[in-house]
Amino acid sequence: MRAYRSAMVVLESIVPVLILIGFGKVLSRAKFFSEGFFRELNRLTYFFGLPSLLIYKVAEIDLTSEAGIGILYTLLIVIGASIVLSYLLVAFLRVPSKSIGAFVQGSYRGNLAFVGFPVVYFALGSEGLSLGMFASGICILVYNVSSVAILILHAEGKSENPLSAVWRHGLRNPLIIACIIGFALNLADWSIPLMVRRSLEAVGQLALPLALMGLGAGLKFDELKGRLGLSTTAALVNVAFSPLLGYVVGRWLGLDDTSLKVAVIFLACPTAVFSYVLADMLGNDSGTARNIVILSTLFSIVSLVLAIALV
Repeated sequence: MRAYRSAMVVLESIVPVLILIGFGKVLSRAKFFSEGFFRELNRLTYFFGLPSLLIYKVAEIDLTSEAGIGILYTLLIVIGASIVLSYLLVAFLRVPSKSIGAFVQGSYRGNLAFVGFPVVYFALGSEGLSLGMFASGICILVYNVSSVAILILHAEGKSENPLSAVWRHGLRNPLIIACIIGFALNLADWSIPLMVRRSLEAVGQLALPLALMGLGAGLKFDELKGRLGLSTTAALVNVAFSPLLGYVVGRWLGLDDTSLKVAVIFLACPTAVFSYVLADMLGNDSGTARNIVILSTLFSIVSLVLAIALV
């Protein structure tokens, strides 16, 4: 009976996520909407839906919570270790210089907003999502700044000023701006007026299922081209090595079960879609970046199921 209840908890957590991803793919394949609909839907989610969620969630979290700080330490340690491992693999696998930036970025940059938030919400509810907001807010900043820096370091034929690039492609991200607003309200101890909060909450909750549907609609396996071995390796570092190490680090730091599950789910997320856009804009191997996004998304279905089932 206990095993049955555990299995049902896993199914009740992950099946809604898979249904929404599959629903988006079915709608896209059936051409139910006009061409470009999901691209515009993703823009709505990216610029307004997820930032609304971040503002009111970050504004209300407990910045002194030991659980939130523990999740943050776990994520940062694993991010650092994944970057080190990816550079070791660059040397071992003799990754071409034009592909290094895309390979390294794809090995550690998780899609917390579009995948992590909805999965945590469906698996652990609003309480779990709130628990992970402090760490995710910091990590979104870390992901953006470090990714831009790595891509600039390994760019070919680009002369953009590094500080200008970090500002344009990293810090000006609407998710980061939302985190900054949320942290500012939190530190100033300003309560969001109830009418405004309810509006932000409505838009933010709308963004969670839309993000998953947009993710499903964007899965295009026919676009996989080039050296798939490198892309597969990077994807596995992101969605297999990172959550496994996160589990070990989280246990070592003494995280409680819920906090550990939040951390592992975040670390099991696929590579952020925006990493492909960045690689293209900053003169890196966009083909490898695209392959990593697609493959890591496919692999993450397994890693997320295992994260919910085994943690």
